[in-house]
Amino acid sequence: MWRSFWAGVRQTGLVVGGVLVFGLGWAGAVSLAETGTYTPPSVSDERWLVDGFNVLHAGVLRGNDRRGWWREEMRARLLARVAAFDDAAAELWVVFDGPGPGGEAERASERPRVVFAPSADDWLLGAVRDTADPASIVVVTADRQLADRARHRGARVVSPRAFLARCGLAEPS
Repeated sequence: MWRSFWAGVRQTGLVVGGVLVFGLGWAGAVSLAETGTYTPPSVSDERWLVDGFNVLHAGVLRGNDRRGWWREEMRARLLARVAAFDDAAAELWVVFDGPGPGGEAERASERPRVVFAPSADDWLLGAVRDTADPASIVVVTADRQLADRARHRGARVVSPRAFLARCGLAEPS
């Protein structure tokens, strides 16, 4: 009786182990075939596109802070957080809706680069569409429709809170 019990346990263990090994091997092979090489997240060839006002609302502003969300002071708070992103080699772009201060199309800044566009969503999706490797693009937004459209085009999507957690500076309470 015990002999057949342990034989069943051993056989079940072999089947489960075999399925596990096959599944992990298959996942690794598929990943390697899709990318050609394994690259860990947060490597220097990544381009992070941040939906500025969306991230400001979802992750930076609280309570009464939201009253003047469109002001330069609020944008500066977000840009200070983004500048502290933990991957110093990553290319960072923050895109805001609107004409920008004094009608500028783009603020001269190395990190992060700042863009003012008539539609931040359109600018972000256009940047994903126009890149040769959409998998190297990470779109930061809480906007579900924008996130779905970016994923459909091949980009990865990260939530504002997950992104800001990598920005090092704690937001003052």
